[in-house]
Amino acid sequence: MAIAKESPDEHLPIVISGGGCVGLFLALLLAQTPLPNSILVIEPQHPDPTSTRAMAHQPPTFPLFAQVPGLLPELIAAGSLSSGLCFRTSVKNGSKVIASKTFDNSGEGMKGKGQLLLPQGKFQNVLIGRLGEVAGRAEVRLGWSVEGFTESEEEAKVAVQLASPTGQTEYIDAAYLVGADGAHSIVRKCMGVELEGETLDRQLVATDLRFPFKTHGFFDANFIVDPENYGLIGRIDNEGLWRVSYGVPGSQSEEEIRNGVSEKLRGMLPNNGQNEEGEDAFEVVRIAPYRAQQRCASTLSKGRVLLVGDAAHLTNPYAGLGLASGIADADSLAPILSHVLSGKATNTTQLLASWSEARQQKFFDVVDKPSRMAYKRVRSKVDTEDDVKALLERDPMVGALKRGMPVMPPSLRTVGGDLVGW
Repeated sequence: MAIAKESPDEHLPIVISGGGCVGLFLALLLAQTPLPNSILVIEPQHPDPTSTRAMAHQPPTFPLFAQVPGLLPELIAAGSLSSGLCFRTSVKNGSKVIASKTFDNSGEGMKGKGQLLLPQGKFQNVLIGRLGEVAGRAEVRLGWSVEGFTESEEEAKVAVQLASPTGQTEYIDAAYLVGADGAHSIVRKCMGVELEGETLDRQLVATDLRFPFKTHGFFDANFIVDPENYGLIGRIDNEGLWRVSYGVPGSQSEEEIRNGVSEKLRGMLPNNGQNEEGEDAFEVVRIAPYRAQQRCASTLSKGRVLLVGDAAHLTNPYAGLGLASGIADADSLAPILSHVLSGKATNTTQLLASWSEARQQKFFDVVDKPSRMAYKRVRSKVDTEDDVKALLERDPMVGALKRGMPVMPPSLRTVGGDLVGW
């Protein structure tokens, strides 16, 4: 469908459905542009400052955050930087470190720094505060939800249907609607777009707990390599909260998963999770089972409606690329929308289609493949020294880490000026 070119005096808002990390970052980037269009973020839930759903940002996102003056230091101050990571065998096999890397987080600049540990609730608070400082440019409506939309082919707009906290319906004309509303995106469903790909064979359980991992020699991030007791043990904050993520059979019910948490943790934690008196030394704070997916939307652009973040693609957490790729979606989309709404695009339809294809390709090449490899890696058999040696020889990433060589991931960024229609 062809999109009419915006007239200079048309300043309809850009509506973003979803006020999570990706939606808020996109709003903040758009608010930094000279566009007269306001930005309206619609988020059904009030941010929970204790939410840990998204807990870490990878170093490739640091330059993206740094585009907003002072934002990166503020995010670091709200959270902390990881001091190191490792791959290690399971407790059953001695919890031996296979390969590791430590980070020097002192000094100026961000080169060589560890990942940013910042739970979602704190990230949202920082960005909502930032958006509140650009009065008249951005608004975050909490408790509201996007219920649907109608696009006008004759006019350069999309009518977005909103539901208020009391259930009343309101319609807002928008220049563009961006779905940043997660894996179960209403926007994507209303677009008629499918998430293509597959559901992985086992469910993952994200368990937040308190346990003295540091006294047992654990790094801030620990990838546990084992066919059965595989997973990720990572520090969430400076208050003693940690994430233990592990896999269970896909056939287990949520009730079975919850009933089996303590037994599973005893098989994964040092000293079976017990103190010197033989009592459980762990305190479970949150249990969140979910089905890991490797999926990407068939398109991220349809007329004046676009998709970013988990609404556009899903991946397992063992490469740490899910949230990072969503942040990169926002990084690429903001200048493109600014370019289009400034009337500078040579062909808007081609540009948005080209952006969609570029982001899909980034997902398949830079996110999906490494994430599948990471999922396979943590399920490797490393019962013996020969098994460990074989892993180091066949796995380039773990081998490089063992040799102390820098592991440079491919770029997640898409540059609008390189796309057709710019």
